[in-house]
Amino acid sequence: MDDLDTAILRILKDNARESFVAMAQVLGTSEGTIRARVKRLQDEGIIRRFTIQTAGQNVKALIEVRIETNVNTATLSSQIATWEGVERVWEVTGEQDLLVMVDVPSTAALNDIIERIRQFKETQATRSRLILKEY
Repeated sequence: MDDLDTAILRILKDNARESFVAMAQVLGTSEGTIRARVKRLQDEGIIRRFTIQTAGQNVKALIEVRIETNVNTATLSSQIATWEGVERVWEVTGEQDLLVMVDVPSTAALNDIIERIRQFKETQATRSRLILKEY
């Protein structure tokens, strides 16, 4: 990755729908160069998906998960990441092992995800934090 790749990623993180033409104008290069770079970044797995960030009536929360030692966290993370309402799953260092970011329509839906996580025999504890305001 070079400076142009980094600049493209910065623009796409701010607006995943930004046009290649607009990016080319801002970055002083051609639309074809931007298109080829984005494709390469996708092929290399640097860009894994394009998504949106919503605002509104949904309940957003972080669920901290502590799991037993000597467990393949990638297996649990991969499963949780496929669930409806789960936006991101991170494997982290510290007291907790996983952070799960959810965006669901209600506290009942949030509780359902927490209960599903607790169903894994490897789960030792969960702790949730509601997101009150985003900037």
